[in-house]
Amino acid sequence: MGLRTYVSAFDNVSIGTAVQDIFSIKSGAANGVQIHYIELNAAGVTSPAEIRLRFKKLTGTLTAGSAGTAPAMNALDDSETKTATATVRANDTTQASGTTSTSLMFWQWNVLLPFQYLPAPEDRPQILAAEQLLLDLPAAIATATTVSGIIKWQEIP
Repeated sequence: MGLRTYVSAFDNVSIGTAVQDIFSIKSGAANGVQIHYIELNAAGVTSPAEIRLRFKKLTGTLTAGSAGTAPAMNALDDSETKTATATVRANDTTQASGTTSTSLMFWQWNVLLPFQYLPAPEDRPQILAAEQLLLDLPAAIATATTVSGIIKWQEIP
């Protein structure tokens, strides 16, 4: 059995004119999830602009976001024999919700550079079974930005 590490991505998607979940990952009923890496890159940007990002955790009764996509969940280890039990969504303009929402971190991303979230192993956010983590755009911006993104996570017992 492999390490149960997976990656999902989206490419060349317009974000910013609506509040939205950039990435949403809901753990399976029997497994938790630990985030290893998130990256966002803006295309064709020549002037500095700031985009507010928020990382939050949802627990309790969860409602999935919608109007976005469900990107493929690809195992990084060719020897992985288990299918991911998590659910990943990207760019949902109808945001996910839960009984309890806890904001964990906030950033102001200058789109001239990539946004990279690479926490030390001891600082990696982890959720239990049937919980959800979101990287969202909590406020719309005036000008849409074309973005590509990746999220890498590991399912944990």
